[in-house]
Amino acid sequence: MKLQAVWALCVVLLVGLTAWSTADDAGYFLSWQQKKELISEGRIQDSAGNWYDVWICPGYYPPARYAGEHLREAGGNFHEYLEANKYRAIKHGSKACVKWAFEECGLGFTVKGIPRAWNRHFSVAHQRTQRRVFGWWLAYPWAFLESTVETAFRGVVGTAGTVGGVATGVGLVPAYNMLDSAVVGVWNLGVNTVVIPAVGVTWNTVVAPPLALAGQKPSPSRVDGFWVTMGKPEPVPARAWSAEELERVGSWGERLFKEARPFYERIEAINAGAREHEARLQKELQTARSDANRQREVLQNEEKAHIRQLLETETISGVASNHPRSSAFSWEDEQVIRRHLISRNIPGKDAAEIVRLLRLHGAPIAGMRLPVRDKTDPLRRGVEVIGESAEDMMFGK
Repeated sequence: MKLQAVWALCVVLLVGLTAWSTADDAGYFLSWQQKKELISEGRIQDSAGNWYDVWICPGYYPPARYAGEHLREAGGNFHEYLEANKYRAIKHGSKACVKWAFEECGLGFTVKGIPRAWNRHFSVAHQRTQRRVFGWWLAYPWAFLESTVETAFRGVVGTAGTVGGVATGVGLVPAYNMLDSAVVGVWNLGVNTVVIPAVGVTWNTVVAPPLALAGQKPSPSRVDGFWVTMGKPEPVPARAWSAEELERVGSWGERLFKEARPFYERIEAINAGAREHEARLQKELQTARSDANRQREVLQNEEKAHIRQLLETETISGVASNHPRSSAFSWEDEQVIRRHLISRNIPGKDAAEIVRLLRLHGAPIAGMRLPVRDKTDPLRRGVEVIGESAEDMMFGK
């Protein structure tokens, strides 16, 4: 009781001092107009027209405006269910997922990828057998191992990707697009329209009246730029619309909409045509990529056959074709060869290609130093095959 009496006495004294000091605008305490501004808007204007925004005072008007803005946003969120854009997004998203599942994952990576993998591994085995590479009689079993591992990987991953893509297109994409507006709308309606403004009003009720009673007049020298900021932000007051003005503006808006609608419809048609053109280009790009891969593979096989014939029939720079050959170049060896080629006025790009061919087909050098490299075994090679297959999936092969 004694504490309450002390608080009551303090309040009475503060009110009395404030009333005494605010007969004009030259006292220590805030004027009545400034008290009203602090409580209602969380800011104060001095006699020079400067505004002082108090960081910890939200005011009553700003939370109300915040609630109104987000109430309109919530209405817009729920109104999306009446617009065609939402359902077009569901259609395009689902179609893209299903298309990826069947064309890229199912058909490209699995159905077409498995035969390509077997052909690639057994082609290498055939080349090793033809050249009688040391241990050539293990080439085909090794190719069978590589092909089996890659087939299992492509089968599991491709099937999982197809099922996942279809499930995403049929279930997740429609569910997400149907729920996103509702979730955002509920958040705007519940949190931004009710909870946050209510907290702001409650806090303002606690903190603003005591500050309005005991706070001193602000001045530029007491502005810290954080707790109190200074400026001249003049808010634009809401217009007081009359029924006649609203009717006139609404009629003009309908007229504008009617006149602009043909252009809007033509723009929508252009957008639809652009989407169809993009789909055609994507399909043509995939076809061109597949054709290019096939042509590259054919040319690479022809190149290998041509070089093999060269090795069997030609004498190279005075060295017999049966001279021992080595392709075990270290990085330092490659740099030496590259510099030598460039010194012979061979362009750098061509020199790099020559080094690649030497590495691939061997060079007539006996007793070359072999660089240290990692060995392999069926398990390690299986892991490498899976990694190569994963790269193929990433790059659409």
